Amino acid sequence: MHIRRAVPRDAEAIARLAAEAATEEGGVSGLDIDRIRAHAFGSQALFEAWVAQERSHAPIEGQAVITKSYDFRRAAPTLTLCELYVAPARRRDGLARMLMSCVARRAREIGARELTITTGVENEVAQRFFAAVGARRRDAAVFMMSADGIEWLAAEEL
Repeated sequence: MHIRRAVPRDAEAIARLAAEAATEEGGVSGLDIDRIRAHAFGSQALFEAWVAQERSHAPIEGQAVITKSYDFRRAAPTLTLCELYVAPARRRDGLARMLMSCVARRAREIGARELTITTGVENEVAQRFFAAVGARRRDAAVFMMSADGIEWLAAEEL
């Protein structure tokens, strides 16, 4: 299995796998090919995707999607794993672990002191997998603001 950083021609496969992952969790993916091309590549990329395939030009069968951030208090970069997905036919053969190892190397490469992993609170399979690769659950208060909330707050006059 070959794992590499995604390139623009992979956008369709990334969108397909993201849609499959969302469907498995009972949701819908907002990613489309144009957004992936706009947000995953170039000097201002907002995320990175790493893809797995048997050989060059073979179908992409797994992906890890990460974002970079910065821990201000520790003065160090951080990575967040936003998605780890392996096609059902390739599960249980070590591919997810290979993708995680790639993500860990990327974290080390940028000097990250932490790798944050997000998964659904009901996704027990993912939680067991992440624990098996050395991640520890951390309870935290997570606040999210919707687009409406962002617009409302941004419109405030100072």
